Amino acid sequence: MMHGQSKLKAEILSEEEIKLRAEKGQQILDSLDYFFKVRKNQVNQPEDQLAFSELMAKLCPEIATIYNYRREVLQTKFDHLGGLLSESKNIDIYKQLVKLIQSEFMLITILLKQHPKSYTLWTHRQWMVLRSQEIDQLISQINQENQFKLIEAIKQEYELCSKMLDRDERNFHVWNYRNWLSSISAFGKEDEFTKKKIEQNFSNFSAYHFRSKYFMKNYNQSENIIERIKTEQILGLLPLPFERLKQETELIQQAIYIQPKEHGVYLYHRWLVGVVQPFGVTKIEKVQNNSIQLQFNRPVTNVENSFEIFNQENVLKIINIKVEGIRVIISFEEQQITNLKIKIHNQIYENQSKETIISEDESSKFMVPSEINLTKNNDGFTYTNTIQQEFQNAINEIHKYLEENIDFIKQVIEEERENRFPYIQVLYLLQFKLRTQKLIDESKTNAIIKEALQHCEQLKKIQNDHQAQFLYEFWSQF
Repeated sequence: MMHGQSKLKAEILSEEEIKLRAEKGQQILDSLDYFFKVRKNQVNQPEDQLAFSELMAKLCPEIATIYNYRREVLQTKFDHLGGLLSESKNIDIYKQLVKLIQSEFMLITILLKQHPKSYTLWTHRQWMVLRSQEIDQLISQINQENQFKLIEAIKQEYELCSKMLDRDERNFHVWNYRNWLSSISAFGKEDEFTKKKIEQNFSNFSAYHFRSKYFMKNYNQSENIIERIKTEQILGLLPLPFERLKQETELIQQAIYIQPKEHGVYLYHRWLVGVVQPFGVTKIEKVQNNSIQLQFNRPVTNVENSFEIFNQENVLKIINIKVEGIRVIISFEEQQITNLKIKIHNQIYENQSKETIISEDESSKFMVPSEINLTKNNDGFTYTNTIQQEFQNAINEIHKYLEENIDFIKQVIEEERENRFPYIQVLYLLQFKLRTQKLIDESKTNAIIKEALQHCEQLKKIQNDHQAQFLYEFWSQF
């Protein structure tokens, strides 16, 4: 079984059957050779070209050149009929245009039923959707007397995806196609659709993956982020609205409870909980007259534009910023340091800039704005890290959310003592908790590490493999 579909047994062919297949293969090669000659010489009329390319598409549905050729012919006919329709507004020309579009969609549908995982067919269908949208725009411009109906191809495409995912719920070609549709339209109701697919089968990881893509795309639009900052204060900076996050967590916890041995539900839960991890400065490790080294609570990336440095209120020119995991080394123009101020900005929060959008890769990077005051003298240096109380409240809320999820997984462990998945899960969640705890009270991190090592020992008893060893070595380094 794969994706709920039975695998076909290997065929045992007779010599006669082998001979017939070889002859058919040669016929296909001969047909392709003839097709490439026709393609090169353009000897047929458009109607003949469409009929010939349709025959070739049915014979060789994976050959991209056939569809390239077909698209050239179709585009010529679309342009010709579209031009005539604009000039004459003739109902017969409109019917010809609609018939051409519908017949092409029907052909692709027939071929997709036979070859549901064909890259070339799905690419060709995307092209047809885009051409249909262009024709809809043309019809809208000339349809002053309401004599023409729009094609509205996208609506029927969502229905096609639903039917095909009923047949094979993990066909990633269909999921990718639906994801593409949702990027150019708003008909799909992806929140409802993915939730329905998950509730139908809590093991449908394709639905979880597509749902995470939908959330990142939908909630990380710059307008949404700015509005959330205004309405939810600092928690509006999170990649998902916090209440929405909690609702989604309840859904996936239900899935874990029902399918505690399904790896996919734990992966989605881990992504969901990890998406709100904050990061900020926990320590200043080294200060020189031309550099400073900061330590964060987690590895950081793309923070080069987040720093400002002042010495006695004078702005220092930053020469270089080097990121090494959790450490950031900032080099600046050399001078004698007395009182240093380091500002770390979250540009979305401070500037409310609609041009600043959290990318999908950076969606889990909740940057805590900070202002660090540092004094350097002959005995060394001292510093204070000022974090506004509203940020501290948000960090505490996230910390509480992490603890609630850890407690839930511990309950799963109580009922699934020989199941490795909840042990692995709690070790990752404790890692998230450790990072957040460093921003609240680093003195309490030892208790988290001790607990994690105990879970590592239990995991090794259940499954003493490379993953268990990796997690043990990770936690032992602390």
